[in-house]
Amino acid sequence: MTTDTDHAAIRAVLDAQEAAWAAGDAEAFAAAVTDDVVFTNIVGMFSVGRAPFVGQHAHIFATFYRGTTMTQTIANIALVHPDVAVVDTVTEGTGFGDLPPAIAAHLTDGRLRTRLEQVMVRRDGAWRVAAFHNVVIDAAAVAAAGPPPRP
Repeated sequence: MTTDTDHAAIRAVLDAQEAAWAAGDAEAFAAAVTDDVVFTNIVGMFSVGRAPFVGQHAHIFATFYRGTTMTQTIANIALVHPDVAVVDTVTEGTGFGDLPPAIAAHLTDGRLRTRLEQVMVRRDGAWRVAAFHNVVIDAAAVAAAGPPPRP
């Protein structure tokens, strides 16, 4: 269970990500990532390291995500160790123009919703993103699957 202080610090990382996204600033978006961040985006592209993380975000902010906004609603924070948190959010992107077909197919009411899981580690008193894994929410598939089974 996270403390109020941890929750506020993690929320601050998410707020900074949202602001950087709105500004289209890849460096600011990556401000809290570790040098060896593990990154999987919504279409399955995978990389390790800060440079490819920044590069991919610079690319999308300059092209099909230019001028968009992204918000994150916390779904769960699991503190798996005092200095390791698994942070699950539901993201919602808006303001899209032309998108690649693989992404455009998942828009609902002009919005792109994803589930973003960030593994955060506390280093030198600050929460840093060590892993960033994002998957698109396919509303039709979720509805067809029904609720998860109960144990």
